[in-house]
Amino acid sequence: MRSASIKPYLPYLLLGIVAGALYWSPASVQLALEYNRLALAQGEVWRLLSGHLLHSNFYHLLMNLTGLILIMLLHAAIPKRLAFGWQLLLLSLATGVCLWLFATDIGIYVGLSGVLHAVLCFGAVLDLRQGYLSGYLILAGVAIKLGSEQYFGPSAELAAQIAADVAIDAHLYGALSGVVLGLILFNQTPGFNRTPGFNQTPRR
Repeated sequence: MRSASIKPYLPYLLLGIVAGALYWSPASVQLALEYNRLALAQGEVWRLLSGHLLHSNFYHLLMNLTGLILIMLLHAAIPKRLAFGWQLLLLSLATGVCLWLFATDIGIYVGLSGVLHAVLCFGAVLDLRQGYLSGYLILAGVAIKLGSEQYFGPSAELAAQIAADVAIDAHLYGALSGVVLGLILFNQTPGFNRTPGFNQTPRR
């Protein structure tokens, strides 16, 4: 159900606008913002966040913005998610840190795909916490996709379309970050509705 207020959608829309604007920014700006392992080692820590906002080509941008819109329509209007702005920052930072710690073979990375996996799984955990059993379907679907990527490797066809290697580890660490943050955040939230099938709160 769509919300009558635009407020829940604003963080998603702002994220899409920033990513779109940065795509058209000068090459020097993009070089200063991309996730670059060597630059991070020299203390340029903002790249852990800013790298998610850049894209290798227009198809890459369009694909990720489409994913962002679909996730927005799926999750944005559900109650108790109006603090998504700071949650998005945490998910982006967690994904970037995991790439730095565990994906040491990735020298340069750009794209929203890791964050999108994080947001999708974060929202799925919130679904379960609020009694929306569709969260199980989302998590199962993501798990199957991630398992396929890790077993068979990245898609060569998609790599050709986006003119870059597909960073499947970003998908994995993004998804894990979303699940962990969802579990931690709402284990600490008193009075949170956890009764499946009885959540009658209007979606806003």
